Amino acid sequence: MTPTVEKEIHRSLAGKAEEKFLNAFFVQYKTARIVDTNNKTFKQQFEVFKKAMGNLGTEYDFIELKVIAGRYFVNESMVRFDGSGLSGANAVVHEWDKLGMGGISFNRTISFEELEQFFIFMSKIKPQSDNIDSLSEKLKQNKLASIKLLSKASASRGGMLTEEMVKQYRTQAKSTFFKAMSVVKEIVVNTQQESDVNIAKTKRIVHSLIDHISKDESSLVELASIKDFDDYTYAHSTNVAVYSLTLGVRLGLDRARLSQLGFTALFHDIGKVKLPTDLITKPDAYDENDWIQMQMHPHLGAKTILRNLKFDMHTARAARGAFEHHINNDFTGYPMLCLDKRETTLFSKIISIVDTFDALSSGRVYLKKNIEPEDVIKKMQYQMKVKFDGFLLKLFNDIVGVYPVGSLVLLTTDELALILSNNSTDKTKPYVKIVGDKNGIFDSPEWADLYSPDNDHRRIVRKVEPERFGLDVKDFILEH
Repeated sequence: MTPTVEKEIHRSLAGKAEEKFLNAFFVQYKTARIVDTNNKTFKQQFEVFKKAMGNLGTEYDFIELKVIAGRYFVNESMVRFDGSGLSGANAVVHEWDKLGMGGISFNRTISFEELEQFFIFMSKIKPQSDNIDSLSEKLKQNKLASIKLLSKASASRGGMLTEEMVKQYRTQAKSTFFKAMSVVKEIVVNTQQESDVNIAKTKRIVHSLIDHISKDESSLVELASIKDFDDYTYAHSTNVAVYSLTLGVRLGLDRARLSQLGFTALFHDIGKVKLPTDLITKPDAYDENDWIQMQMHPHLGAKTILRNLKFDMHTARAARGAFEHHINNDFTGYPMLCLDKRETTLFSKIISIVDTFDALSSGRVYLKKNIEPEDVIKKMQYQMKVKFDGFLLKLFNDIVGVYPVGSLVLLTTDELALILSNNSTDKTKPYVKIVGDKNGIFDSPEWADLYSPDNDHRRIVRKVEPERFGLDVKDFILEH
């Protein structure tokens, strides 16, 4: 990575001050719609917002808040922020979309009285009759010249990660992902040989996964979408860790809990080490005796973790996760709980969902055939919904998206595009790589954000089979 790009990436990531400002802004925005300015709640929240704004520092003459392709920016720094959280930012941004807004810019000299008037002003807008031009004119009439509404087009011209930065993120993701696979392999081999497992090394790789997902979840999710790695055993546990941590980050878990979740995910299938190798690699469908043996692995996993690892909170959670990850939300599954049907933990519920998704979409040996990711999600939502926590399943569906990462799609321009990441604001307009057209696959793919106004002419028509065009998705993702 060049020093310039490294500096750009560092500057593109916002800190806690920006996160607090963003959250306080949307909470204040919604509070203004519910109560008037004399209300105690309004005044208390406004004090929180003023403090958050004051903590941003004085580096910029303007404070800009922008939403681009589902990502939130404060002064060109991308903020790790879930718009569906308590602040309800998604509802506000949806309204902004109707108005043609992409953000707001505050002059650093703005007074608190003007800020208060701004929130009152925005609480009265009507998307059915207003638009960004009419609102900008009304701001002038209300003598709120220190505030500027940004159009979606002008917001998109800044704040987005450059193509070079995205490439660097993806390079980092590949390094982290394959290091994680290597750690899983080492765990399996050491467990088979009854040797000590390097717990410190395992925790370090989990923290590397957390760091990457916190700034850029899409590149790791893209790697997890590859289902034909040479040794699926190691890839599966890595995939489950990536998906689980992505869910954990979206839930807002703190770093300590994320560390325990990632650790639990990496060890969830360790009990299979104690099963016959020919059972794990059996190419035929399982018979009843095979299933009886396979259903022992959660119990064996818990015993193995407790026996082989030094006991601490990570180990305790991992043991319980290994034991519970096949116990369904309705208490079906295995092991059978005859006496104490205690609800499974949050970690177990998360791992149950992502383990099922990865298994069904990868065509593991005892399933005979893989199922397309979008069909797996539908199956889990409708045919298997009683097995999973409904809220967590919905959140995971948002991660997978309408067009799952790794899918090849045809655009209205007759171009072929590979889905790289989903856009939380509009799931039909993901971030893609244009990899070819009707004449064949390009030597150098083109990166495109379908949410950007510059790509209004590009729309997804349908998914297509990569084999029809001689495209090996796995090799293409790893090479580009």
